Amino acid sequence: MLVKFWGVRGSIPVPGPTTIKYGGNTSCVEVRCGKDIIIFDGGTGLRPLGIDLLKRGFGPDSKRSIGGGKTSMFFSHMHWDHIQGFPFFAPAFIKSNKIDIYGFKHLNVDLYQSLVGQQAFPNYPVSIFDMGGNIKFIELHGGDVIRINSTMVSTVRLNHPGGSFGYKISYMKKNLVYACDYEHFDGIDKRLLNFIKGADAIIYDAQYTPEEYYGTDDSNGRQGWGHSTWEKGVELAKSAGIKKLILFHHGHNDTEMDKIEKITKSKFKNAVAAYEGLEIKI
Repeated sequence: MLVKFWGVRGSIPVPGPTTIKYGGNTSCVEVRCGKDIIIFDGGTGLRPLGIDLLKRGFGPDSKRSIGGGKTSMFFSHMHWDHIQGFPFFAPAFIKSNKIDIYGFKHLNVDLYQSLVGQQAFPNYPVSIFDMGGNIKFIELHGGDVIRINSTMVSTVRLNHPGGSFGYKISYMKKNLVYACDYEHFDGIDKRLLNFIKGADAIIYDAQYTPEEYYGTDDSNGRQGWGHSTWEKGVELAKSAGIKKLILFHHGHNDTEMDKIEKITKSKFKNAVAAYEGLEIKI
């Protein structure tokens, strides 16, 4: 598997001089499994990914896929920072392109309704029905396992307001976990622990520092807001025997992220703070 990060931020895009190193786009991760491409979430990072896919051949003459494989998108949930790049996803405007989109009901609203509503008047001038691509929506339920040629994608429900899904890609005896928008419990979440046990790498929600989460930074804290910390990521990774910890969905400037990555590495050597353009081979 080749993993590439196109957007690593949580909650809101933050372009500017203080986020040049790690980037300002919201959640979007591409995973290449042989000829197949799997995309996790459609935050603003989906726009540059779409442009890059066109350059790679996902255009009018691509015979509906890149290199003969399938292109699939898996959404963790429907909050704006995870869907707001979809109206700007250029390959979805090309009729010959086939894209399978997976998601689950966020409360009583499914993925299709969320994406349609995002582009409905007065939110956006182009409706999803005018995009033109051959888009198929597939509803998921907790515990589902999806086969995409030689790749298996497993699902697990995560603790997040309104719900969220985590995913595990299994390909060529390698396992990658995407656990974004997840709030840890006081102890180890046994369901998530069993789901990720022994994985080669985990992309983990590290939105807050422990001080921010518990309010020891003189704030009211962020408990109940649906996100986790680098510290809990280390604890979970060690308990599950994870080989690599990737801090993701973070919300700090470059200087602060450098400090967070350094302290995380001091607790878990094979850790990295995700940044736009980062590529990791699993």
